[in-house]
Amino acid sequence: MNVDVVVATLEEPDHNVAPTGLVPMVWTARRADTTGNCTPNAATTRTLGIARWGFVPSWEQGPSIGGRLFNARAETVAEKPSFRAALRQRRCLIPVDGFFEWGPAVPGSREQIQKQPWYVQRVDGNPMVLAGLWEEWSQGGEIGCVPVMNTCTVITVQANVDLETVHSRMPVVVESDSWANWLAPTVTNPGDVLSILRSAESGVLRVHPVDHRVGNTRNKGSDLLKEVSVLVDGSNGAGGQVTLW
Repeated sequence: MNVDVVVATLEEPDHNVAPTGLVPMVWTARRADTTGNCTPNAATTRTLGIARWGFVPSWEQGPSIGGRLFNARAETVAEKPSFRAALRQRRCLIPVDGFFEWGPAVPGSREQIQKQPWYVQRVDGNPMVLAGLWEEWSQGGEIGCVPVMNTCTVITVQANVDLETVHSRMPVVVESDSWANWLAPTVTNPGDVLSILRSAESGVLRVHPVDHRVGNTRNKGSDLLKEVSVLVDGSNGAGGQVTLW
């Protein structure tokens, strides 16, 4: 994904990010003119930065609510007070290599006694670009000299056939032909972008089982992404993380 400006990057790759952790984020904003004003016809800048995963509305007195607002359902995002303004004005893209999901040890099974972590990635090996919303938050609600924290949420939809045996929901995977429209700051009518919020086409994603160590975010490293063998009862370890979507 091409960007015009890089304002921040992660210090190192993080292969086990949980809500309230940091993720990369791309957004677009109008450039100010020589007077400091942004006109409707001003040029735009596509920016890469980082954000805290967990949306914090600007009016919140503290950031703790972000631990609950790490995703937004596409079916209600245009009406929810926490998200509706951001859907009009602060849409973003969140590029990742993949994500973990907890589901049955045997795909398609309803048995939930022992959950199994699965790693989801694109079949073509390219990064996965997720639809999100972002917000600036500062202590006291004033943006200015007060330090500002960027926060974001991932939008989810009903799982496609690639994931439905593991979980009923999935994040929105945005294909490259929709990036510009999703990021466009001139598009402020939710009806013009809601069509982007749909399940990925069949065959775009694949899943494989990974070690239960991913349930503890203190465990890091690319080895967490490796496929593991799973016994029929799912007993390749203990633990379990909160379902993300």
